[in-house]
Amino acid sequence: MLNSVHHIHYVVRDRDEMVEYIRQNFGMEPDDLHVIEERGMKDALYRVGETLIEITEPLDADSGIGQHLAEHGPGVYHVAFGVDNIHQVAAELAGKGNRLRGEGGVTQSPRGYVTANIDPADSHGLWFQLAQG
Repeated sequence: MLNSVHHIHYVVRDRDEMVEYIRQNFGMEPDDLHVIEERGMKDALYRVGETLIEITEPLDADSGIGQHLAEHGPGVYHVAFGVDNIHQVAAELAGKGNRLRGEGGVTQSPRGYVTANIDPADSHGLWFQLAQG
């Protein structure tokens, strides 16, 4: 079912400081820098092989990611695993009793791929995100 690490999402206090750190220490430039106002996020994206590395600075302390940063500090927000036929996978997971976030269990990412998110209450506190595209 899981066929790759689709992306690793980090949350940081200052995206631009992290971009500079990565530039100085690893010689990497982001593939994309953007602000997603409607989600209150300032992102840097890096492609490392098949995996996307997403670094996010929350712009709203009251957003979900802002609250996560306040509670846990900087670090991994979640890891998304690549799957084929995400609608079928979401239906199978729901059939096994998992509650999925979003309408129909599948949501559109602002980056063009689709995701299914298992409610952490059903997965022993871990956030499992599955992604396709």
